[in-house]
Amino acid sequence: MKRYTRRVAAVLMAVIMVMTMGMLSACSKSYEHTFGEVEWLSTYAEEAGTTIKDSYYYSDGWFETKPETENKELALASMQLTAAAVSNDADGMGAKFLKDMGFDKVGFSDFESKDPDDFNYTYGIRELESGDRIVAVAIQSTSADHAVKAKGWRQNFMVNDPDSKDPAGEHYAFAKAADSKLDAIAALGDGSDGAVKYWITGQSRGGAIANILAKRLGDKFAGTGNSVYAYTFEAPATVDDASAGGRDYNFIHNYACSDDLVTKVPAWGMTLYGVTHDLKTDKTDEGMTAELEAMGSEAADFRSRILVEDDVAAIVAGFEKKIPTRADYSASRTDKWTDASGQSHELTYTYQDAMTKFAGLISGGESGFEISSLAGSRSELEGSIDHLKEGVKLEAAGNDPCTEYWEGAAGLYEQMQAAAGEGGLGLTQEDVYEIVNVAAPVFIQIPEDGGEPDISLLTDAIGYSEDLIYSHQFDTIIARLKVMAPTPDK
Repeated sequence: MKRYTRRVAAVLMAVIMVMTMGMLSACSKSYEHTFGEVEWLSTYAEEAGTTIKDSYYYSDGWFETKPETENKELALASMQLTAAAVSNDADGMGAKFLKDMGFDKVGFSDFESKDPDDFNYTYGIRELESGDRIVAVAIQSTSADHAVKAKGWRQNFMVNDPDSKDPAGEHYAFAKAADSKLDAIAALGDGSDGAVKYWITGQSRGGAIANILAKRLGDKFAGTGNSVYAYTFEAPATVDDASAGGRDYNFIHNYACSDDLVTKVPAWGMTLYGVTHDLKTDKTDEGMTAELEAMGSEAADFRSRILVEDDVAAIVAGFEKKIPTRADYSASRTDKWTDASGQSHELTYTYQDAMTKFAGLISGGESGFEISSLAGSRSELEGSIDHLKEGVKLEAAGNDPCTEYWEGAAGLYEQMQAAAGEGGLGLTQEDVYEIVNVAAPVFIQIPEDGGEPDISLLTDAIGYSEDLIYSHQFDTIIARLKVMAPTPDK
């Protein structure tokens, strides 16, 4: 009996060893790489248009493994491609990077489109010796064109179908954008002699659209032999948790930092399709500065505040308190108040309308005016901020804040008009009122002890604080990924 037991134990041990070796082999898979240099846009640099020249490595072997397996090397190349593919210049950074990696057919969507419901992308096609095809699609995440940039910001805040009384499921604007180009992107695989492997990537709003687009492609090609390798970065949420499909879409890999406000919105329990990986870890925090210095990024000299994650949590909590449900966000509301001169006002709007107008102040709209231009006008804004603080105190106590918000909006509007100059603001005082009605109680915090309201988050928002957007930049994302996926031996 003992001999039999020993024999069984030996067999079990052998099986375990074989399985363990197989797992170790899979985890440490070695690829045959090509190496080169890539140039991509720095979104942290003080001077617009600054680029960074970086090293890259690439392998067709990445697309021989299952797309459900996280590949940090592919993640790094994906983000480098996203940062390079920011224009439709046939001789530009994105096209050159794709060609260097062996994608001989490179093209673009309509980068000049002002259609509020679409998006722009760069693509490349690589035919493999096996007969398979890789289709790379990098969704544009930033633009120097104010109108195109404003379109993207409006999409960020258009969460609900304006005609829906009970909004649920996917983020309305991101889904509409993904659907607008789905057939065109799927058709890039037509004519392949083998399987088509769709490599989809994007950052921020581009990452959100990539998330839904990848889900759509996965559904479309389920059971066909085609596959989707999707990598998104610092993307806002795209779908209600109940509709996200659990791990049905774990070929979609989302990378996010815990101190990035963009990854926390929209609220209300919304999430992303696929699997989310932590990009901000002790390891990436420790190693990123050296990587930033090596690539010559200005972000290397910046030290983020310790409390940034607490600030992000406070903003999200304030937003959810102001707008408790997704339905509240797009529900029609009417405010009535009497201003300091005795004039009566009545205004009907939705919070979603207000936030899409706020998007114009962040992005510069078509006029080029940005709210960050008010950062140097603190003394001129003190009166307006005092009114907003008083309104927040009234609202927190359950009283009507509308008159104070209107007076605060009046001062803000005057300063914005002056800063906008000849280009014009593109907003009315009523529009500014709608914005501050949402934003004031979110960005002005009432301390738990009931003391004087804290306006630090508001001044950060006006200045578009580097603290709150540090982890959202191309530079810092790529630096963290390079810590996670160091250059392999040549």
